[in-house]
Amino acid sequence: MTRNTRENPAPTTPDTVPAGCQWFTDPDGTLCLAPGCMARIQDPDAQCLCDTLAARLDRLTEKLRDLEERQRYANVWWQALSSVVRAHPDGRAILTTTRNLTGR
Repeated sequence: MTRNTRENPAPTTPDTVPAGCQWFTDPDGTLCLAPGCMARIQDPDAQCLCDTLAARLDRLTEKLRDLEERQRYANVWWQALSSVVRAHPDGRAILTTTRNLTGR
C-alpha cells in the first residue's frame, strides 16, 4: 500500500507533525505540496516560512556569497597574472607553450 497520498497520508500525531512542507502523490499521479507552515496554508502562493526551508535558503545564500567572493578573488589574481604574462618580453611564447601543454 502506498503512503503519502490524500487517501493514505503518512501517520502523524501532534508530536510528529512535520515542521516543513511535505510532498505527496495524488491518486491521479499528480505531485502535490502539503504546506507545513501557516503562511502557505492560508495562501498557497505565499512564501514558505518553514524553519527548515528558511534555514536551507540562508545556508545557500551564504554559500553563494562565499562562492562569489572566491570568484572575485580568483579574478583579481587571474587579471594580475595575465597582465604580467602579456607584459613579459616572451609573453607570446609563454602563452603558446601553455596552450600546447594544456591542449587548448
